[in-house]
Amino acid sequence: MVDAALAVVRLQPLHNGHKLLIESMLNAAKTALIGIGSANKSDDRNPYSYEQRKEMVEAVFKERVAVFALDDIGATSKRAWAEYVLKKITLEGLPKPDLYFAGSQEDSSWFYNLLEVVIVDRFTVGKKISATAIREGGMSDQIPPEVIKIIASFPKTRTKSV
Repeated sequence: MVDAALAVVRLQPLHNGHKLLIESMLNAAKTALIGIGSANKSDDRNPYSYEQRKEMVEAVFKERVAVFALDDIGATSKRAWAEYVLKKITLEGLPKPDLYFAGSQEDSSWFYNLLEVVIVDRFTVGKKISATAIREGGMSDQIPPEVIKIIASFPKTRTKSV
């Protein structure tokens, strides 16, 4: 078991694919570092605030997770983005990650040659999960019950209820 594993996710909202990814991280590492991306965005693709998404993670994973915000910074390259993420981890006083967990080859490419990469196929939990479809009012069966309860407690936003 390594000390820390990293994933960068948007969690709009946290769904069963994300849950599988984080569970895989916790099976491999003492601490799962969850960088929540687009922390500074609020639009139709990003209806939940950073604080709301952090609450979702903490409701499902009570221990061994460290959640931190990642703003969209307009990085000019994948390497610049990865360096921003790793610097943010240091500034937050979090442990240096040994592994990077991603849901696809494309998402993992940010950290090639920086961290060992682990791909977790989120589609192994059943049907193809789409956060967009969830936000549009479908696929609510792909959201953990703890998250459904939390979303119901949020003030009404642009999203349809799940």
